[in-house]
Amino acid sequence: MTIGLDSQELESYVPVYDTVPEAWDEARPFLVETLKKITNAVNVREIGFFLDEELLSGKAFIPGGENSGGSNQFRTILRKVIDCSPLIAGTQTFAHEITVDANFTLMQLYAAATNSTGLIGEPIPNGIDTISYDVTNIIITTAAAYDRAYAVIEYIQEL
Repeated sequence: MTIGLDSQELESYVPVYDTVPEAWDEARPFLVETLKKITNAVNVREIGFFLDEELLSGKAFIPGGENSGGSNQFRTILRKVIDCSPLIAGTQTFAHEITVDANFTLMQLYAAATNSTGLIGEPIPNGIDTISYDVTNIIITTAAAYDRAYAVIEYIQEL
């Protein structure tokens, strides 16, 4: 499948231009195309917001695919942060309130836990502690207790 993208559409750097055609008839299409490239470069980047509601991550996933009906459109990756505080040693579940059905595709799932008394923290998973999900919950198993923990889930909802 050929998508027909040039490299500028896949880069997140804003292009630099130092010349514009002198004649308006030549400058107008140049400026329109330049503004499109700048807009694409600004829009195609990871958004730095990590909120406890479903939001756009700013990431785009491979066009096409089995569940996309052969569309050449990039698929939007959504992000949600789930407060998993406190964590006690053992397995716990935390409601994620995300629709997990045949249209759901997990892209990334991770967590971080902090013990503010012991001044330590751990990424999860880490070889000892684990994280997974089911239809309704984020499931975290830890060997130690932490007073603050957050899980981040990124996913696609196919249309």
